[in-house]
Amino acid sequence: MVYTSNSITGDDRSFALNMMWVGLPGSITLLAGQLFGIYDFVIALIGGITSGTLIGLIFVGKHDEYFQRMVGKSASWACAAAGLWLFASIAPITEEYVTNHVVGLGLIAATFHSVLAICRIRGY
Repeated sequence: MVYTSNSITGDDRSFALNMMWVGLPGSITLLAGQLFGIYDFVIALIGGITSGTLIGLIFVGKHDEYFQRMVGKSASWACAAAGLWLFASIAPITEEYVTNHVVGLGLIAATFHSVLAICRIRGY
C-alpha cells in the first residue's frame, strides 16, 4: 500500500464520525430553541457547534468511501428539506415560523444529522 501524506488515519476517521453525533442533538436543540424559546447565548453556542459540524464537511473528500456515502445520502435529504422550506416560504400559506430563517436552517441541519445518524445505526 502506497503511503499518501493526505490520507486519514483510523483516529481521524473515528473523530469525524463521532463529531457528526454532536451535530444531531445540537441541531435538534437549535430547532427547539427557536420554536420554544431558549436564551440567546445558548442558541448561539449550539448554533456554532452545529454550524461547525457542517462547515467541517468541506474536507469530506479526504475521508473514505463509507463516510462519503453517508454524507452524500444525508446531503440529498438536507437538499430536499431546503427545497421544501423554499417552497413553503414562497407559497401563499406562510406562517410565522416559515419566515424565520434560523428555524429553516435548523430544520435542514436536523434533517442532515438525523439521516446521518440513521445511516450509521443501520450500517449503510
